[in-house]
Amino acid sequence: MASGGERDALISVVVPARNAADSVAALLRSLVPDTRLIGEILLVDDNSEDATAAIARDVALRLELPLRILPVKFGRAGAARNFGMAQARYPFLFFIDVDDLLVAGALGRLAALLLDHPAAGLAVGACIRQTPQRADKIKIPHGYTADRQRNVIRYLANELWPIAMGSALLVKAQAAAVRFPETIGLDEDTCFWAAVLTQVDVVTTTDPVLYYQLDEARMARRYATAPRATLLGLARAFRQLARYGVPAAALRQRTAWVALRITRQLILDRQYAAADRILRLVRRHPRWAQSWDLTRYLCRIRVGGWLQRLGWCAPLLGSPATARRGHDAGERRILFVTVDDAARPVSGADLRNHQNARSAARLGQVEVVSFRLADVSPAEFAGLTFTSVGVPGERARVAVSRPALERLLARVRSFQPDTVIVEGIPLAAVLSAVRPWVPCLVLDMHNLESDLAAQNRVTTRLGGKKAAARLWKRERQALQLVDQIWVCSAADRDRLLAAHAPAQPVTVVPNTIPRFEQLERTLATAPAAETDGPVLLFVGHLGYWPNEVAVERLVRGILPLVQKVYPTAQVLLAGRSPSEKVQALAAASRVKLHANPADLTEYYQRATLAVVPLSHGGGTRLKVLEAMAAGLPVVATPLAVDGLGLCPGDEVQLGETDAALARHIIDLCQQPAQRARQIQLALQTVRWRFAPAVVDRAIRSSLAGNP
Repeated sequence: MASGGERDALISVVVPARNAADSVAALLRSLVPDTRLIGEILLVDDNSEDATAAIARDVALRLELPLRILPVKFGRAGAARNFGMAQARYPFLFFIDVDDLLVAGALGRLAALLLDHPAAGLAVGACIRQTPQRADKIKIPHGYTADRQRNVIRYLANELWPIAMGSALLVKAQAAAVRFPETIGLDEDTCFWAAVLTQVDVVTTTDPVLYYQLDEARMARRYATAPRATLLGLARAFRQLARYGVPAAALRQRTAWVALRITRQLILDRQYAAADRILRLVRRHPRWAQSWDLTRYLCRIRVGGWLQRLGWCAPLLGSPATARRGHDAGERRILFVTVDDAARPVSGADLRNHQNARSAARLGQVEVVSFRLADVSPAEFAGLTFTSVGVPGERARVAVSRPALERLLARVRSFQPDTVIVEGIPLAAVLSAVRPWVPCLVLDMHNLESDLAAQNRVTTRLGGKKAAARLWKRERQALQLVDQIWVCSAADRDRLLAAHAPAQPVTVVPNTIPRFEQLERTLATAPAAETDGPVLLFVGHLGYWPNEVAVERLVRGILPLVQKVYPTAQVLLAGRSPSEKVQALAAASRVKLHANPADLTEYYQRATLAVVPLSHGGGTRLKVLEAMAAGLPVVATPLAVDGLGLCPGDEVQLGETDAALARHIIDLCQQPAQRARQIQLALQTVRWRFAPAVVDRAIRSSLAGNP
């Protein structure tokens, strides 16, 4: 409880959550400025399979937040919110979704409105809507009057801004009988606020109180998945509002508007027959019968249907209404296409491909085909086979040679996969060749290559801007061929949406450490003695240019600064294919290079800290996660942990300059308690958010609705 005391507590915060390990910490931190007013935070954990509850409990303990975790198994946000309402003990109710953030002091402003207007039962603030690849939009509530019925009619007719969860504070006693619908997963908040508006007077503020994340692609999928059942369910839920005195005409108009939204999405998916069936309801409503929207949609349905009958304008692959193609027995077959062999992973790309294949194998039969010939005999796991289309002695100027591509297509025709997952833009040529043979094609973007190329200062001087533009065009062409896109992090997803705005679903399949449990060891909390000196470890592909730049920073910039305090400090470099530049750097005093190690365990045990001074790069860094799992404290640049959601000063120490990074290294060596705390928090984070089970859930969720 906050130091302000029980007398200040006014608000019960209700947060429905399911598998929200990536966002729950940020939400809880956004509540801290209003801790004095918060009596309780009710996290309704709806059967999460990840570490949502554990992370929330840990963050709340650190920030001294009054958290109560309510484990339930509902499967609907409305039911979870109702359960939270029933448990609430304070006079004001505040609902917020777990992926949104509160503006500092927002609850104070909303509570002050209600305290200044005792007759009011609802305070609504402005919210900042954040949508990828679009400018932020401020939605200011306005137009409410003392006529409650007029308010609800205008609200259902979209003449008033929708009330976002997290932008309104409710007096619990004035809407005690109102509940969320529990049978629908769409527009349940509209039903709730419409019912509330029949019971209370409203006060508003133009001050923003909420950062609201809008995922337009997700909303579109919700409207177009099982459209008839969705519309019928919503119509039934709207009819229930009649018991609050909402006029039937307003409810019919809302139902027709939703039908129009569903129709629009079905037309975009080229599901013209389904769109025509849904549009029939709209034609019967007097407001829409003569509207331009109705005329326009009817024309598109007629023309699109005629073209489909001629064999043109096929339904978009991967859309909800696309019929399943595959094996009659129901056996799932998934083919991964990679550059390098992933049977015995060494570096980042191999580790990601290996773990993704292992996770997919839980859904059915999986085969991983690499273009480069494996240096070792293929390994097999349950339901998982590794092969190669490379041929001994065959050399090609490009990653995807014509003979190798023909061998891959022969394997596709033989294996008959339901889903093909292709590793990154370097294999873009595979996409167009494989597209006709599979119902679901996935592009796993380890990096946004155009963004990465633009970061390279060396290639930029040598025409790299044109290279980045060519990569951007190549990415755009590749994205148009696939049904789904995978990225490593939410940050990469945002960059991809900003650069290309793809229509296909973009799923975050995080990186993980397949062998991270093997890396845990007994941790020494004492700092390294000056005579021995700290051992600074850098692990990675040492022929990859962002890692080359990082190694140069570590050896020439950071190490000399550390040696002013620890003269015998040394750098340990371990990784595959070291370039000539890295080999030259390793010739320096107190630098040791271990090329192409078969096992990294020895180097993690010898090291004092992991240092990751990346200045360029994309994706998320397995070198950071692996070091954390091995029990090493990590000192890094912000870019090195981009997308991982780590808390600076807790799980990792961050610095932009060489001097700042050296200072963190020295402090961790001199402060054993801080070092031990960082190790413990980092290990918790790895177990909770980056274990293989997290990847299992992401891939299962991504592929669940596809063949």
